[in-house]
Amino acid sequence: SYALDVSEAVFYRWFKADGGTFDVEQRIYAHRSRKHLLVVEISVNNSLQRDVTLTLTTNRGGISRDVDLNETVFKPGLRVAVGKVKVLEESNGYRANVAMVWDEIPANLTVRASGEQHWYFITAIVTSLDNTLSPENEALNQARKDLLASHKDAWKTLWSTGRIDVEGDLQLSQAIYSSMYNILSSTRADWPYGLSPGGLPGGEEYMGHTFWDQDIWMYPSLVLLQPDLARACLQYRYHRLPAARLISQKFGMKGAMFPWESSLSGVETSPGLVYGETQVHITGDIAYAAKLYWWATKDQQWMRETGYQLATQTAEYWASRANYRDAADQYVIQYVMPPDEYQFPVDNSVYTNVVAKLNLEFAIQISKILGKYYPSRWEWIRDKMYIPFDTERHYHPEFDGYHPGIKVKQADTILIGYPLMFNMSKQIRRNDLEMYEKVTDRNGPAMTHSMFAIGWLEVGDKKRAAKAFARNYENIQGPFKVWTEQSHSRGAVNFITGAGGFLQGLLHGYGGVRVREDSLEINPTLPPSTTRLTLTGVHYLGSVIDIALDASRVNVTLTSTSQIAPSLE
Repeated sequence: SYALDVSEAVFYRWFKADGGTFDVEQRIYAHRSRKHLLVVEISVNNSLQRDVTLTLTTNRGGISRDVDLNETVFKPGLRVAVGKVKVLEESNGYRANVAMVWDEIPANLTVRASGEQHWYFITAIVTSLDNTLSPENEALNQARKDLLASHKDAWKTLWSTGRIDVEGDLQLSQAIYSSMYNILSSTRADWPYGLSPGGLPGGEEYMGHTFWDQDIWMYPSLVLLQPDLARACLQYRYHRLPAARLISQKFGMKGAMFPWESSLSGVETSPGLVYGETQVHITGDIAYAAKLYWWATKDQQWMRETGYQLATQTAEYWASRANYRDAADQYVIQYVMPPDEYQFPVDNSVYTNVVAKLNLEFAIQISKILGKYYPSRWEWIRDKMYIPFDTERHYHPEFDGYHPGIKVKQADTILIGYPLMFNMSKQIRRNDLEMYEKVTDRNGPAMTHSMFAIGWLEVGDKKRAAKAFARNYENIQGPFKVWTEQSHSRGAVNFITGAGGFLQGLLHGYGGVRVREDSLEINPTLPPSTTRLTLTGVHYLGSVIDIALDASRVNVTLTSTSQIAPSLE
């Protein structure tokens, strides 16, 4: 039998023989606090009156397509492999070195009669990005019997920092924990290298690249529940600002234009030029993420050192990308691909124009707060940015020329209501939901379902919210509740973008949590078929609160506070 314990982040396998008098437990884990270690432990309890021999087999996998590795014996009992990555992102780019050291796996283990024995097999992997670390030190200088305990302690700390719990619905509870586990397993506060739609991929799931999936889908829940991990997402973007400026220059623009697909260097790594050239909303998505972090923390030092550059350099890009349409006295953004990738090329994607407008507004506000100069034209462009709106049907067309009935790949226009929180009446918000729910592809990517659920909750339609939220289960596959990009096991596997959207559906949808410029709003609704919803560790302005909701009351508990924290009202 086997199990994945997501609270401990350990995969267990058990084998019993001779009526339970011979028990084997295998534990496999990637150590949380020692990020270079992969550990396999075997514990055997032999109550028999004779020695028993276990035969071991090893799945070494295939030859790496990414790294040229040369393997040899390091010292008795240890093997080593060293090499370099095969393909560079740029012709003159950085070629990382990779080194691995691991315990040799014996063909057999002899278990003595009437006793308990333990074996530890460690693999240490480091790269030249690690600077001073050596794999042999990582592999050898460990108190092996203490590894599991320290790993569990690290995960206990992570879960206690922030999480979502429900009672009364086991299926939902398992989906929540699995979703959080797979995102938490894919990022670290001390290793800011971005989140990919397929997590830490074992195959071709988006090649490990970072898209808007990080900034719009996975990041918003981390800001409140795991702010250190959210900060690492932004550091990943900040460290690649020089590359973003070069991309902008390549297209004749100013400021920073972030790539649609980013990897180590921050250059565009999309498989086709058209994606990087036209899916420009990614630049505004990153500014949105920076704004959300600022609103949630008001961290002045971070804003001066990191946030200001992210806000203003992206704003400068939009100021050069938008064109003035004299006849209408408006600024427009032409030749783009919106989040709805079925449509290309289009002019004035409503999502793109809104995210650009909000980007400019954020940069202006931060410049004023820090006493920094900003071009006055930013205000002019912000105020005159064209936002498509149908005055007859009272809804937002997805782009110029959109007409009702055109099929939509995924959540697009409805995202301006949430997460962007663009100002509109409740009726217009409802009209957008009505217009796009019926034409959105049911086979589109998983994260869309929760955005409709959040929208319907905003306008007070719990029945339609529940129906939209329930569609998530079509994308969650057993036995370990792994997300697939499309329903019924299709598309990318371990699609943590879907997990991110799902968690937002709970935290920001049923939890009703909104971070505003000067407030934290809580307007919760109990999810269907549950008896209790608990949000543990909601971080806001240095304080931490727990929110618990059942059928009769909402309890908000302040568990820690800071000097800058506002009072609860």
